Amino acid sequence: MILLAGSQRGVFVPDAASAPTATSSTARLATTSNVYARPARAADLVAVIPGGREARVTGRTEDAVWLRVVYPPQSNLEGWVPRANFVADGLPDLASMPALAPESVTSAGGTSTGTGGDSLPDLTIASADVQQNGNLAVRLTNEGRAPFTGHVGLQISGADGEILGVLNIDLTERPLAPGRFASVNTGIEVRRTGLFVIEIDRTNNVKESGEFNNIRRVLLVGAGGTP
Repeated sequence: MILLAGSQRGVFVPDAASAPTATSSTARLATTSNVYARPARAADLVAVIPGGREARVTGRTEDAVWLRVVYPPQSNLEGWVPRANFVADGLPDLASMPALAPESVTSAGGTSTGTGGDSLPDLTIASADVQQNGNLAVRLTNEGRAPFTGHVGLQISGADGEILGVLNIDLTERPLAPGRFASVNTGIEVRRTGLFVIEIDRTNNVKESGEFNNIRRVLLVGAGGTP
C-alpha cells in the first residue's frame, strides 16, 4: 500500500618474512558500542557492536580518540568507534596504525555539481518505522526539483548484509512530486531489534540529481523487543 502526502520541510595472513613486525589488528569492545559513519556521535549510525565482541581496527584519527573498524571482522562494513569503548590492554599498536582523514560529507542538498541536476527528481529514504502489526513501513521522499514517474526498487537488509526483502515500487500512475512523500508498507515483519539498511534504487536505474542519499541505516525495535 502506498500513500502520498505532503512533507515538511578475507583474513590477513602475514608473510613469514614480515612476521616479526606483524601485530594483531583486532580489538575487543568493553561495552556495547555504536559504529558511526564519521568520527562524530552526530554522524549516521552504521552498526551496533555488542560488548565483548571483537572488531578489526584499520586506522585511527590523528589524535587516536576514534578508531576506524571493520565489523564483523571479515565483512566490508566499516565505521568509527571511540577508543575509550575498547578494552585498553587489548588494543593493537596504534602508532603503527595509519591516521585517516574522515570522509567528506555531502549534504542532501549538496548536489550542485552541475546545472543538469536542477530538473531531476531526487529520491531518498525519509524514515522507517515498525507498525503495530510488526511490519516495516518506509517513507520515500522526492527532494529533487522534478516529479518522479515510474518504477523504483527498494531493498531492506540486515546489518550483516542478509537481504530481507526487495520490492518494486510502482509510481507510474501516481507520480511523486517534489516535496511529496510516499508511504510504503513493505510487508516485512521486524521480529528482532537491530540495525537495518534500507536502500532506494540500488541498481541506479533512476536518473536523479543526487545518488549519495539513497541509503539509510536505522535502528528498529522489533516485535520481540530486545535483540
